[in-house]
Amino acid sequence: MPSLLDHSVETLPGIGPTTGAHLRKRGYESVGDLLWLLPRGYDDQRHPTPIHALRDGDYVVVEAVVRRARSFPRGGHMGFEARLEPAEGTPEGEGYRELKLIWFRAIPGVGKRFPEGETVRVAGRVQDYRGTATIAHPESLAAEVPGGVEPRYPEIPGVRRKTLRRAVRAAVDRAVGEVPDLIPAPLRSEVGVGTVGEALASIHIPDPASFDAAADAELTTPPHRRLALEELVLWELALRSRRASERGGVAQRFEPEPAVTSASGAFPFELTDAQQRAVSEVSGSLALEEPMRRLLQGDVGCGKTAVAMVACAQVAAGGAQAVFLAPTELLADQHAETLRPTAEKLGLRLGLFTGALSKDQRRSMLDRMATGAVDLVVGTHALLSGELRFADLGLVIVDEQHRFGVAQRLRLGTRGATRRPHLLVMTATPIPRSLALVLYAGLELTTIDAKPPGRIAPTTKMLPRGQRASVFRQIERALEAGGRAFVVCPAISSSDELVGVDRTVEEMRGQFGETRVGQIHGRLAGDERRALMSEFREGTLQVLVGTTVLEVGVDIPAANIMVVEQAERFGLAQLHQLRGRVGRSGQRSACLLTYGEPLSADAEARLQVLCDSDDGFRLAERDLELRGPGHLFGYRQSGASGLQFANLTKDRGLLTEASDLADRIIGADSALAAPEHAVARAAVDRWERNAAVREDAG
Repeated sequence: MPSLLDHSVETLPGIGPTTGAHLRKRGYESVGDLLWLLPRGYDDQRHPTPIHALRDGDYVVVEAVVRRARSFPRGGHMGFEARLEPAEGTPEGEGYRELKLIWFRAIPGVGKRFPEGETVRVAGRVQDYRGTATIAHPESLAAEVPGGVEPRYPEIPGVRRKTLRRAVRAAVDRAVGEVPDLIPAPLRSEVGVGTVGEALASIHIPDPASFDAAADAELTTPPHRRLALEELVLWELALRSRRASERGGVAQRFEPEPAVTSASGAFPFELTDAQQRAVSEVSGSLALEEPMRRLLQGDVGCGKTAVAMVACAQVAAGGAQAVFLAPTELLADQHAETLRPTAEKLGLRLGLFTGALSKDQRRSMLDRMATGAVDLVVGTHALLSGELRFADLGLVIVDEQHRFGVAQRLRLGTRGATRRPHLLVMTATPIPRSLALVLYAGLELTTIDAKPPGRIAPTTKMLPRGQRASVFRQIERALEAGGRAFVVCPAISSSDELVGVDRTVEEMRGQFGETRVGQIHGRLAGDERRALMSEFREGTLQVLVGTTVLEVGVDIPAANIMVVEQAERFGLAQLHQLRGRVGRSGQRSACLLTYGEPLSADAEARLQVLCDSDDGFRLAERDLELRGPGHLFGYRQSGASGLQFANLTKDRGLLTEASDLADRIIGADSALAAPEHAVARAAVDRWERNAAVREDAG
């Protein structure tokens, strides 16, 4: 039997075919859809404001006497104007003396509502027009009825505010009781939360007696928190469903010894205690038949790649293959270049697979992967191609987790011949541990919390872009010390707003010479990028101007200065990643953050935090506060940037509560097959379908 929620919007009062078409164009097709059109704020009509106390920009209710009213022609239509004055007169020398109401296109019958000499009540937003307090197209209120709190909905072209408000209120009256809940009734009762329908009703029709404008502005009212909890419970259930699908099947067991001890001692440096703990955790998981699903996180330069290479050696010793998936061709090339010497020491046959391979090279690599003639394959999205076959894929390593969707990782996770490969996800964007445990439900978490000894943190400074002489002088000093300079711009092409690679290259060449400066960005062909990086590494080029393709993984030991142009346009985590490209060989290094003036207070605070700290975990916390989880966790990680009601920065406690509730629901019914979990099952399935579309679409 169809629910009232499924009835069309045209069944609501005031919604005819034309208005219904405007609503449908915005995705509001049913009564249930309209219930989720939440107010952006509220107009508090409880307390009238005296005319003399009006302020430009405020939403107010005014009760006053009509002194004069008139109609006037305007562009082929009639407008209407009314002048109101206080019934009791205006205190001497204070504020406005009158309020002007204006309709540029008068609505039928408006003049009858404003007879001269009568007291009226109106509401709207005040604008100071040439010294006169003015409200354009005000809302007329009944003077004899006590004021209330009216929801303010997003503007929908073709739909009048009053019509929309009336329709939503009717939707609440008719159907809010049928809104389904993910959390079953017994569990709701046990933890003391109401229904989603009750929360929606309170949000659409707030109680004037208890309305708290400050709490509403922060979306921290109990009804808003109830919706946030429901959303987070869905998120946690969906994540657990995904992790369960990743964990399915049986993996090959790989004995740790003697491979782990041998590989750990093959590096030209001694592994730190933190790295050794990470190696122990990863190797222990690889020794089990349950497929490893582990997140390895650590700050820039902490040595995650060394841990991953030990894991590759352990897998190769067991006769299986490993894949190292990187987000860009540039990074894949870099990884292949830097891993090759270590791979040779470990006895690993390494191959590179990207979209830049020639037809013959591609055919050769496909054959080597299928026959087991390669132990470790470094590559990009090209590794997701359906034509790939492995002789025995035992381990998938995903570098920079936030650049890949879960659906993409799952494709690789099923590439083993008969068994599921182990999965190691690495991220250099540190995440607060308490948050990571919830965000990556079902993934084991390994954290490398210390950097190798002897690493000297880069000196980080802020400079206005106008101080170019100082920037050039510091680059020159870095080059004289035998170093290399990165210069990162927010865009390839310059504009009025953005500093681009094109003009910056010319500027740098004019200062340091044509042959010493190169440029790198995503529009260059793969072969050209590889040649540039090779010249830069060898010192033929000494200054490399580029975009954020240089953000992660680029390893040039001689690089000792990083200049970030218009640094105010980058987030903390991204700036920290860029800074991590210099000083990687223990030499003194610098990071110059140039900014355009005037610099906002928020941008100055963000850049100052970077100047004061080299701790990626502290910076991640601050970035989460300043920019939100969508920026911290990246472009495709579904849920991390798609939350409508919850705020991961402010709702840490609510997130933990949602995680606990999801655990209890899954613990009682892992497949969500019971009738009381039908709503949750349907919502998770819908979440999965939508997430897969988003990830595949990029």
